[in-house]
Amino acid sequence: MRTKTLLFLLIGLTSHFLVEAQHNFEKTVFIRAENEPLKQILHSLEKQASVKFLYTNQIISRQKITLHKENIPLSHLLDTLLKPLAIDYQVMENGFIRLTKSKTTVPVSGGLAAGSPGKNQSSDPKFISGSITDASTNEGIPGVNVLIKGTLEGKVTDADGKFSILVDTASILLFSYVGYLSQSIKVGRQTHLQIALSADNRQLDEVVVTALGVEREKREVGYAMQMVAGEDISKAQEMNLVNTLAGKIAGVTVVNNPSSIGGSSRITIRGERSLNIGKNQPLFVVDGVPITNELIGSSGRNNQEVDYGNGAGLVNPDDIESITVLKGANATALYGSRGQNGVVLIKSKTGRRSKGMGVILSSTFTLENPLRLPEYQNVYGQGINGIFEFREDLGSISWGPEMNGQLVKQFDSPTTNGFRGGDVGNLHAQIGDIDISAQLAERGEIMPTSFLSHSANVKDFFQTGITTSQHVAVSGSNDKAHIRLAYTYANQRGIIPNTDLKRHAVTLNTGYKIGSRLNLSLSANYSKSLSNNRPSLTYGNENLMFYFIWMGRSVNMRSLREYWQYGKTGVNQFNSSYGAHDNPYFTVYENTNGQDLNRLLGNISATYRFSSWLQLMLRAGTDYVDEFRNRKRAYSSQKFPKGSYREEEILLQETNVDFLLSANKAISSDISLSASVGGNALYRKIKLSDTSVPQLAIPGEYSLMNANVPLEYASFHSEKKIHSLYAFTQLGYKDLLYLELTGRNDWSSALPAHNWSYFYPSVSVSAIVSDIFSLSPHINFAKVRAGIAGVGNDTDPYQLASVYGPQTPVQGTPTYTEFNFIPNAQLKPEQSRSVETGFEMKLFQNRLAVDVSLYHTLSKNQILSARVSNTTGYRTRIINAGKIENKGLEAILTFIPIQLKNGFTWTTGINFSLNRSKVRELYTDPVTGQKIESHVISTRYVNIQASVGDRMGDIYGIGYQRVSANPNDPYYDPSGKYVGQIVYNEKGAPLATPNLIKLGNYNPDWLAGWQHTFSWKNLSLMVLLDIRKGGKLYSHTQTIGREAGSLIETLEGRTNGYDLNLPGNGVVGKGVVALTDAEGNITGFLPNTIKLPAQEWHTALTANRRILEPMMYDASFVKLREMKVSYTFSKRLLPSSFLQELTFSLVGRNLFLWSKVPHIDPETASTAGGTIIPGVDSLALPTVRSYGFTLSVKL
Repeated sequence: MRTKTLLFLLIGLTSHFLVEAQHNFEKTVFIRAENEPLKQILHSLEKQASVKFLYTNQIISRQKITLHKENIPLSHLLDTLLKPLAIDYQVMENGFIRLTKSKTTVPVSGGLAAGSPGKNQSSDPKFISGSITDASTNEGIPGVNVLIKGTLEGKVTDADGKFSILVDTASILLFSYVGYLSQSIKVGRQTHLQIALSADNRQLDEVVVTALGVEREKREVGYAMQMVAGEDISKAQEMNLVNTLAGKIAGVTVVNNPSSIGGSSRITIRGERSLNIGKNQPLFVVDGVPITNELIGSSGRNNQEVDYGNGAGLVNPDDIESITVLKGANATALYGSRGQNGVVLIKSKTGRRSKGMGVILSSTFTLENPLRLPEYQNVYGQGINGIFEFREDLGSISWGPEMNGQLVKQFDSPTTNGFRGGDVGNLHAQIGDIDISAQLAERGEIMPTSFLSHSANVKDFFQTGITTSQHVAVSGSNDKAHIRLAYTYANQRGIIPNTDLKRHAVTLNTGYKIGSRLNLSLSANYSKSLSNNRPSLTYGNENLMFYFIWMGRSVNMRSLREYWQYGKTGVNQFNSSYGAHDNPYFTVYENTNGQDLNRLLGNISATYRFSSWLQLMLRAGTDYVDEFRNRKRAYSSQKFPKGSYREEEILLQETNVDFLLSANKAISSDISLSASVGGNALYRKIKLSDTSVPQLAIPGEYSLMNANVPLEYASFHSEKKIHSLYAFTQLGYKDLLYLELTGRNDWSSALPAHNWSYFYPSVSVSAIVSDIFSLSPHINFAKVRAGIAGVGNDTDPYQLASVYGPQTPVQGTPTYTEFNFIPNAQLKPEQSRSVETGFEMKLFQNRLAVDVSLYHTLSKNQILSARVSNTTGYRTRIINAGKIENKGLEAILTFIPIQLKNGFTWTTGINFSLNRSKVRELYTDPVTGQKIESHVISTRYVNIQASVGDRMGDIYGIGYQRVSANPNDPYYDPSGKYVGQIVYNEKGAPLATPNLIKLGNYNPDWLAGWQHTFSWKNLSLMVLLDIRKGGKLYSHTQTIGREAGSLIETLEGRTNGYDLNLPGNGVVGKGVVALTDAEGNITGFLPNTIKLPAQEWHTALTANRRILEPMMYDASFVKLREMKVSYTFSKRLLPSSFLQELTFSLVGRNLFLWSKVPHIDPETASTAGGTIIPGVDSLALPTVRSYGFTLSVKL
């Protein structure tokens, strides 16, 4: 009922725009051409008649046209204009007109009715009927244009593909429809025609979106770019838009931050250019307006990280027409200081292509479950050193006895007084002194129960996630206006109990033409995201995976569902152990992280056309985010024994006002010129406020008024402006050679006045080799391109002088604290210089397409925080430093191996890329003068470090001490016999290196996406494989799982229990023991023979978490990223003529994973302070596998 009401409301709001359109082909136009190229004349007619001409440049005459016509129907003008040039035109649906070279009339094929035209035919008029079908499906095609050649008379086929028209025997009928090869048939004596149209796979000149939203023919562009259609985005059925790009764009790396619902993703294009790990993501632009893509972290004050999502992920995939990725500096130079890391252009659906009114309804239902969970051992249960332990506050790990059903006193065992073993009152020391003996006496004596394995205890905790999405869109257009109004409601229940995400999205995109010169347009997107609970992340007792890795394998998860102790509801949680972690059900139902986010993204623009070659565009756009978060922590939480409550308010706003004056005019018959000048004014504001109740006065009452101690406050406010002027021009020579020049100057308020102005130029060229030279007939198109450009990246505000921020008042007195960095009043923007070259080819009737790019980028003046001595009173100093080199290769291949006459087609496409980034230079310490050769970028268990001469993304940590071939090393082996082997101490434990060593690099060796599409009649199958080769990952899951005795690997050394005298028990490390003299000098080595008990061995492997080398893994993987099976029901099978199209699809995402990394998805990442850190697993939540169906209806 609500859907119907909404639909009627949308129709009512838009009905005044959606009157039946006049046939644009009959619209009155004018032409005042004085020696102008045909291409420029067609462009003028497109604007006047709201049509779009489709043609290849090869058929457009380069001679100049002089023609004057006033108030003439477009059809008459095209006859006058094109016939002398031997150009035919075919009118198609939605305002498209295809131009082709005139060709000889085609005789009637064998598929036509009997009767051939004779020499002496009558010219008497007669009715002729016919049926037009798809050659591959034999189904009727509605809407085919049937035109009598040389006249304006014609018909359009009905819903079944049938027509009837009055002709004479000498007439020639033209049959045309978008996406099909046209046919022309002499009528002759025939009275009925049976026409079969074949799909048209010829490549028209592709129109692409470039910087600042300017549309151009792809053949003219001198740099690499790649587009993904909106259909390929929405069919992924992924809540986060960024994730849908994985595997689809060459050179793009997407790292997901698993959070089970609507989490953030990190996207980089062509590697890492900045030493600031959080400043390597591209700029996102929606309909010409940049948007915020901030990931505002939420941690501190004893809280763990929570991923609330980032800006780009909130864009609704159902409203996207296309996404274009601008990769290199030549493509992004017009974005100046914001274009260093590439640009993602998002174009919204507008309704311009709708003919009359159209309604689309779609509904999606998907189920989700964990893609991969750790593999736990299920032999040994809760305890320590082979002995069962449950002493209220100890014994949580799985180094206990074998689980054989023996009777033991457990946390969920009943007691003599009707309680459970874990009902022990409040034992947390921070609560206060409580008489434990009295609590235990009240509980009663625990009655032993069977000690058994619960192999599915972790799996049992997770639930089947459910996501539903309802989408309705009403759109339409006529010669004056267009509109699209859409609403989407998505509701996601996470795989973790009591986690959810609801999202409402309303989109309006409309435009109106005033007279023949002025166009107005409005785009507005409002979304509201609501979540009662988003899960906590990273290592710590608020993360569920922390509990699962530490809990005893004998724990029955079902026993924890009643998470309050009997008689202690709201005050004391019930748990399997009270030493370090919270009951997982207590965590998800009581310790919640709520969110209420409102976002308005939109722009309004006006375009005034002074003449056929000159226009001015004015535009204002904004991205406004208002977000409220709350964190509730219940009484008896491990970190908050007295509970706590926290509120955060976040305001992000970015406003852009810009103009663009554009001219497009031919200089001569051979040279074309387009030129534009423009400017942009950016204003950006961020306001954060954070208020916390450290302890609750009343349990379960979450309010800032319910504070047992003084409130804690923090706030932040920043503003930033960038003013810009830019210009670009393109010269074309005979549609064969193109030269493009661009320049942009930025003035940034975040930089000092003497350094705030910077210029970013670019030059690119392209040549259509296939038109310049006579190549093999198998080569349909060939183009080479090259360019050089400069882009940059400025900094955040308030890096130039000391800054003070408000803190919690002291005894009612306001306090301010200086930020802990040394400012730099001489800062310069980061700069990148890039050289790029490439080629494109289409072969074998466009069935094979190849696009290859090579690039080299050098980035300097990196803005980073360099560590300083603690004696300075600061932690870091803001400096310009470093040179980072990036070079790489991208290859895109599209191939149609099979294309049969029965309609079966197999299309395959491969995106391949590799990137190598190297640190060429760092900086000199401004105080000591020392040349710095290494810089720590991030520390989370391992160090992400940049070292001169090495790659960006290197991972450093403590490793194993090994026998060396270096005479200066204390562990030098002159014989060379033991070089490279691990050295063990006298107890059989491996020794650690004294310093950090390089353990690997998180960047992959190469990436590939391999997509296959199989289609036959109305049935299609799409499969996308996402492939990563190389790169390293540190697994904290493995480190902790070994220590806790919970992972499958910990069965090594306790095959037969814990008695070292039994076979299979204990572990002897592979390596050597050093022999020493009386003074401790190493004199030689012998093989290690010392056996360690299993528990000691698995802890010694990492030297109590110091040695990280054994937990490094090859992060290569192959994922079945997407799969979709669709069937579109033919119109004759639909129950109502009101239905134009019905499509049913089965969809799946992240269906399978092939990887050698144990227990976790190697695509995982960690989070620190709102920054996603690749190459580090911090007990990540599992990646989600989803599968379901979509039903789409077009009315």
